[in-house]
Amino acid sequence: MRGRRIGICSRDPDYAASLMMALNRMSGGAIEAVVYSRPEVAVKCRVVQEPDMILLDGFPDPEGNEEDPVRAASGWSRELGVPVVAMTEEPSEQGTLFKYQSVRGICREILGKLQSERKSGMQRSGCIAVFSPLGRCGKTTLARALAAAEADRGGLYIGMEEYPDRTVRSEVLYQIKQRSPDVYEAVAREIVTEGGISCIHLSGMYPDLRDVQKEDLEWFHAQLLQPERYRTLITDVGAAALAGPELLACYDRIYMPLPRGEGVEAKLRQFREYMRERKQGEVLRRIVPLELTAEVVERGDPRELLSGLSA
Repeated sequence: MRGRRIGICSRDPDYAASLMMALNRMSGGAIEAVVYSRPEVAVKCRVVQEPDMILLDGFPDPEGNEEDPVRAASGWSRELGVPVVAMTEEPSEQGTLFKYQSVRGICREILGKLQSERKSGMQRSGCIAVFSPLGRCGKTTLARALAAAEADRGGLYIGMEEYPDRTVRSEVLYQIKQRSPDVYEAVAREIVTEGGISCIHLSGMYPDLRDVQKEDLEWFHAQLLQPERYRTLITDVGAAALAGPELLACYDRIYMPLPRGEGVEAKLRQFREYMRERKQGEVLRRIVPLELTAEVVERGDPRELLSGLSA
């Protein structure tokens, strides 16, 4: 397993080169450090894979403001969709990394921040999407496993697939578009129980789903997550069902199952670059990639499917 890739962006190239060599030498393989001339280069470079984190030293935010290093790091993090940490010359600023401490101390802080990022992304949330730009990756199987895990705590599986494996005649989509106060009652009428999972399928054809806008979905989620209704919504989102990538911003967490195979990483890079071009870096921060083998998907064991989420 490769080390965590850390991009270093510093206006002092000598410091950046020295820190890179020291981290690679002293981290015991836990970190692979690389140097980028500017933060935006870090996610466009095709020589190495995308970094897990960027250390930002002395660069302004994406709008060119230089006053606050913490705000600059936050701005680049939203823009690029990867964690960005400001390096400072004082050790007291919360959330930053003191650049003149020992290399071992920097290693510990980097790995600790990465672990915190992962734990934050794994925390419970009301709206979960399972989505992948790649086909035949186990998306629906994973979504159903998540819904099964949430079944006893008020979980609801929502099908937004391109073509569900059943005939769907639903009035819920119409009620969503009309912002009908009776939408919850319509959902309750159309729910079916499959393998102990409460399920609803919004449409049998993806063109119908493409009429749903971000504001519609946010309103719909708010109706379902009211007290005494549902606690967790797990939506199986087909790539063709999205009118635009901004709809993924309706979800607190997005699980992205990925198959193994040649070309997967290249396709994933293209998707990430597309999202950044559409200013959806914040959505990328919410994505939790999960590699699933064909054998795991075929077996469909919920515990096996979900084991990688807590690793």
